[in-house]
Amino acid sequence: MIKAGLVGALASFVYVMSLTLVSPFCTVCITPPLGIGVGYLANRFDKPIKLTSSLSVGAVAGGIAGIAALVAQMLATVVNGILVTNWSGLPAMVRAWGLVQFPRAPEYWQTTLLTNSFCSVVNLVIIVALGMLGGMMWFQRHHKVMAVS
Repeated sequence: MIKAGLVGALASFVYVMSLTLVSPFCTVCITPPLGIGVGYLANRFDKPIKLTSSLSVGAVAGGIAGIAALVAQMLATVVNGILVTNWSGLPAMVRAWGLVQFPRAPEYWQTTLLTNSFCSVVNLVIIVALGMLGGMMWFQRHHKVMAVS
């Protein structure tokens, strides 16, 4: 479960850092495949014999990957905030898009950090829950194959 969690952590860290640097808001699109994939992979590595063990293995692996996604999103948010608030050409670009006024730096920081904190926690919960689902999927598939054999 640790190995699968670390694989998921690496994948989520790279993906979330890349995406959050471009847009500092929610990265919900990675959570379903990441959670299910990590839970399934963790169960494939550990091969638990009980459903409860399978669910807990998936949840732990999902938790490891989810915490990495949370850390990546918060780090990328800070980097994004520094780049946006210190870029002198940004207000002109915002005016070219038709917006009248660019928010002041403190308002931007408050909004971005608060929104990303909420999204990070929601992502963590979803990844853990879907890790359990991935574990359940592995368990059902594995035991159905064993019953046929």
